[in-house]
Amino acid sequence: MSGRRALIGLGIAIVLVGCGCGRSSRIPRGTPVILISIDTLRADHLPAYGYRDVETPNLNALRQDSTLFENAYCQVPLTLPSHAVILTGLLPYQNGVRDNMGFRLSPSVPTLATILKKAGYATGAAVSSLALRAERGLDQGFDFYDDHFTTASPDERPGLETVAALEKWIATAGNAPIFAFLHIYEPHTPYAPPEPYRSRYASHPYDGEIATADAAVGRFLADLKRRGIYDRALVIFLSDHGEGLGDHGEDEHGVFLYRESIRVPLWWKLPSSRDRGRSVAEPVGLIDIAPTLVSELRLPAEASWQGIDLLGPRPAGKSGRLIYAETLYPRLALGWSDLACLIDDRRHYIDGPRPELYDVVSDPLERRDLAPGEPDGIRSMRAQLAKLPRDREARGHATPEEIEKLGALGYISVSRGSTGLGLADPKDKIGQLKKYKKLFELYYANDDKRVVPAALEILAGDPQILSVWRMLAKSRERLGDFAGAARDLATGLEKCPDAPQEERSQMLEQQAGVLLRAGKREEAERVLRSAMASPWATDSMKATLARLLTEDGRSAEALALLPAAASDDATLIDARGVALAEAGRLEEARSTFLAALAKEPSHAAALLHMGMLSLRQKDAAAARSWFEKSLASQPKAPGTLSALGLAQIELRDEAGAFESWSRAIELDPSQFDTLFNLAVLAGRMGRKEAARHSLEQFIRTAPAARYAGRLDQARRLLRSLDHPTG
Repeated sequence: MSGRRALIGLGIAIVLVGCGCGRSSRIPRGTPVILISIDTLRADHLPAYGYRDVETPNLNALRQDSTLFENAYCQVPLTLPSHAVILTGLLPYQNGVRDNMGFRLSPSVPTLATILKKAGYATGAAVSSLALRAERGLDQGFDFYDDHFTTASPDERPGLETVAALEKWIATAGNAPIFAFLHIYEPHTPYAPPEPYRSRYASHPYDGEIATADAAVGRFLADLKRRGIYDRALVIFLSDHGEGLGDHGEDEHGVFLYRESIRVPLWWKLPSSRDRGRSVAEPVGLIDIAPTLVSELRLPAEASWQGIDLLGPRPAGKSGRLIYAETLYPRLALGWSDLACLIDDRRHYIDGPRPELYDVVSDPLERRDLAPGEPDGIRSMRAQLAKLPRDREARGHATPEEIEKLGALGYISVSRGSTGLGLADPKDKIGQLKKYKKLFELYYANDDKRVVPAALEILAGDPQILSVWRMLAKSRERLGDFAGAARDLATGLEKCPDAPQEERSQMLEQQAGVLLRAGKREEAERVLRSAMASPWATDSMKATLARLLTEDGRSAEALALLPAAASDDATLIDARGVALAEAGRLEEARSTFLAALAKEPSHAAALLHMGMLSLRQKDAAAARSWFEKSLASQPKAPGTLSALGLAQIELRDEAGAFESWSRAIELDPSQFDTLFNLAVLAGRMGRKEAARHSLEQFIRTAPAARYAGRLDQARRLLRSLDHPTG
């Protein structure tokens, strides 16, 4: 191999290793292919790699039938981009998926599923996390891709449920050979294993989650054996990345590239368990999965692949294979420097503001940084890394909804008001991550009284974190402090003058919203009109202004702002429908809402407004149906829950209304009309304590200027509870 060819191949391998460990092991075409991925599983927390504090009998049995790779590394320590590498055989900067948020695999990029489908395979997948939902593009080539969760969490599901979904598909796959991809989310945070593992691993819940995942894999393998598939199959077992567990200051993953985060378990079970029990020491990458699979099945390889066939022969006399990994997460989510690394059978070089070098043989836990004493080694590996076209400035586009959903899963993203050169080394900032994590936990638990001081503490030390200003404002809003929320947003905009335009747009919209809730409608309109005249104007702003005008009885102005057929955006169409309804043009409003739903069938607001229109037209049953559809799209919408309660009252379902209104108040205590209605309903149902609690909360929190009459009525109702007559 010439020096130039070696550098071209540096994406994963500069040259191939001559360890003599590979043997030709081609397998028959049509062999069943099973890919099992356990999320967030450190290699050194499995008995197969010498760990003794967790029992994994099912994985142990699979390992005994397999060839194990002792030093396998992921290419990015995050769920979506790592699985994109596995399924495409391309590095992150080649397949374009660099982070969990804001990135999507292009339809033009082939996946293992598309390749195997062309070869006659039936292709099916079941995943356990929102991070791998089909809209991120990894469903390409799959006949069946199950990302629908039926548990209380809309964002993740237990491994056993995912196993059941994939088993159902396998049972219907027919006579075609199968490619089945199973993704299990345990042991990702939160570490909350079910019994008996919760008690058995009470002091080590991460290990308890590993035991939980092992049980799910065991059930799946048992099903494959019952169907006569296991012995004939090629089974690939791996994890997408590891977990910090505090070893270098990072509790979870995504920020650092130390071995605890990038070293993963990997083993292959061949048909009839050939080569069972073998171990391979050479460094390999998840980038090698796709090349190995198509090579063993004798299928055409992609020309851009830079991985190798892990099971095939190696050229003799070659050495020096380097494995690449990266993380843009520190820059994209935290405003710190991104990192990249190269690792071989001895050296691990991490490139950042202060580069690091470790000898992974003598120092496998990477406690002794050799960089200060080995400048030649640093220069050599930095030069090799510099030859890669890795596009360090890549940015994705994450919607506010995506950020919120992934934030609820623990993916922290704190956007900053200014960026540029000289980004901080993550080593110097990692202590802040715990504060961010705590803030996010409080925020998504709606613990707003504790969010406020936590956010203020962070902002006192770093006032240019735009998203923290927004979280602070939202928590104040949920506490009913609309004026304070508006002030926070104004201050955030002032402190972050260089914020990306899209972020400023979102803050301005949020500011207008809280001004409206504070009763400052003229000021809200002024903010919106000013924003719409700026370069960062959005259709969403136009929709918000149209709603304001409509609510003020100025539906003609709103309709002039939103002419018919002026947009393909469902939100704008919906806003026009609201204006038509308020103008009394109900049939036009209905057809307009339906047009919005034709553009976006799961548009929560349009579904809500169809329900409100149905209520207005005295069709409570239809209204309930529309509200339920809206909640299926947006489960934590307090306004929709409040509206559902009204429909349930019309349908004489008092128990349902009580549940809906209680949930609405739990999500947003500032739903004062709903809170009052809940108190009255509770009293009517004979639930005196619930009525008393709701009345006291209403009297304590409802704004006096707006609710003077209702407050007097609430006090009378409360006195009647304490001193009933008759």
